[in-house]
Amino acid sequence: MNSFVFTIRLIKKRPLRSLLTILQIALGVWIVATILTMNLQAQDSINAVFNRFGENIMRISLQREIFVDDNVRSIEGTSLSKEELMRLEQESNHVESIFTVEPAWNARVRAHGILYEVRGLTEVSANTISALELNILDGHAFTVQDHERKNQVALISTEVSKQLFPNDSAVGKTIELESLYRDEYLTFEIIGVFEPLDPLLQVFFQEMTMLIPQGSRARTAEMEAFPVSSYYGNVYLKSVPGAAHEAIADAQLILNRDDYTVSAEYLGDMGRMFSQAIMRMFMILGAFAFIAIIISSLGILSIMMVNVVERTREVGLRKALGASKLSIVVQVLYESLVFALFGAIVGVVGAVLSNRYIIDGLLKDFFYQSMPNLGQFHPLAAAYSGALALILGALFGLYPAISAAKLPVVDALRDA
Repeated sequence: MNSFVFTIRLIKKRPLRSLLTILQIALGVWIVATILTMNLQAQDSINAVFNRFGENIMRISLQREIFVDDNVRSIEGTSLSKEELMRLEQESNHVESIFTVEPAWNARVRAHGILYEVRGLTEVSANTISALELNILDGHAFTVQDHERKNQVALISTEVSKQLFPNDSAVGKTIELESLYRDEYLTFEIIGVFEPLDPLLQVFFQEMTMLIPQGSRARTAEMEAFPVSSYYGNVYLKSVPGAAHEAIADAQLILNRDDYTVSAEYLGDMGRMFSQAIMRMFMILGAFAFIAIIISSLGILSIMMVNVVERTREVGLRKALGASKLSIVVQVLYESLVFALFGAIVGVVGAVLSNRYIIDGLLKDFFYQSMPNLGQFHPLAAAYSGALALILGALFGLYPAISAAKLPVVDALRDA
């Protein structure tokens, strides 16, 4: 405690120089903590999704290879009918559920007489909600009957609910949703509010902010004369645990559509690709972050060298009064560690306040969509970056400490 109080007095004696050193260290800690948070949160998100779904969710499609001419080959895909999906779900013992997800991308919504542009409108089948284990916070999900009858009901995310109905429950309210025809709006009743999907699932399924029964936007006078097709292009299969490949084999056998082959894109593969992309980004940015904190730690080396020179007489007097070399080394190291500690605290606080905006911006540029959950500060990032700052503080304070301990008493008093 006496050493700590003594160091605080030194900082107060030279406040500007000490502040600049602390800020220099804080900058390096802030950069390291930000990069660590991005990597740790991404890995936690991937592990959470794998623990829930493993390899059991996949997107399936029917594809075949066609020859354009003798040397050129191409892949042709086709949609799956409602009857085929029902037969696969009923006849396969390895299929838990089959659901459809059709992104509508941007759509205009009118509420309270105000026109909004909604991103993430998605038409889904009724069992999509249970298959993805959506957390309904208020209200309830739509039913199979809602899907079959194409009822105009909607589920909205908490973010959309806060925007459209900031001071009231959204359940039971109505909105006017743009139909497939740009000049027409249909009235939808909000029956539930759900928690947004995990960021990793949003990479696989695209962003979902508003869910409606598939085909419900097509209930117009024009579309009644031309019924919506019962063929689906974005079909997802959820297998029973540990039976993903068996489910695909069943699909190939049961569907048996001429020379078409069942192709599958696994959520697990997407997760691994996402993890590798995050790791590549981490390695590149981590190298710059490590260089940044090394350069920041040089501030400790420089200020401690200056302190030793300025306190040559003090060191000489302490040694003349019987102070050991070890006590001199410990004193100087303690001072450098105090600077590193203050810098780590300031850097971590800065990372906590800014990580959400910086990381979300980086990932949005890299993956073309927002992932705000990955910007939440990770506690381990504080521990790792703080420990790194203290270790480097001790290493860069070691040379000035040894130099001070080696000063001959006579020379120290004469130089002073």
